[in-house]
Amino acid sequence: MATEEKYDQETINSKLMIDHDYDGIKELDNPPPPWLMLIFYGTIIWSVFYLFYYHVFDGPTQEDEYNTEMAEAKANMPKNVFDENNIVLLSDAASLAEGEKLFASKACDACHGATNIGPNLTDEYWIHGNKVGEVFKVIKYGVAEKGMTPFKGQMTDKQIQQVTSYILVKMKGAATANTKGPQGDKYE
Repeated sequence: MATEEKYDQETINSKLMIDHDYDGIKELDNPPPPWLMLIFYGTIIWSVFYLFYYHVFDGPTQEDEYNTEMAEAKANMPKNVFDENNIVLLSDAASLAEGEKLFASKACDACHGATNIGPNLTDEYWIHGNKVGEVFKVIKYGVAEKGMTPFKGQMTDKQIQQVTSYILVKMKGAATANTKGPQGDKYE
């Protein structure tokens, strides 16, 4: 039985054998599987449609598609409400209390009060301006030449807004025992 199967396989192989050989190695002429041929013919058909769509009928280029996607992404990007140019002063008690808590927890009072290292924040004299956006910017980005640490990595923009509001609403004009004398320009 085994010899019959072996004979049948050898007969089939001899019919599929290609006439050439290389160093005694012979090759069978097996057709590729149908699924592979389907993929092959499908890519040929797809390439014809691709050629006509993009090169004959001037379909969008990759650069056009990129620019369209970037414009859509920019349109869908959330607007940042915490910009130095459009920041608003908070006056609600909860925000001011949170600002006071952050002012104490970030050791702001160490420089702007007890030790008199930083400028006085309770008077009408300001070095970098007393507008909401200006104070926000100083807290967020710091002033390296004056020794002011940037807090953008330590607090969120919302927290910086709360500290800014606390400084401008609660601290400004408050009487403190140990503060530095006036520095900068007078703002009313």
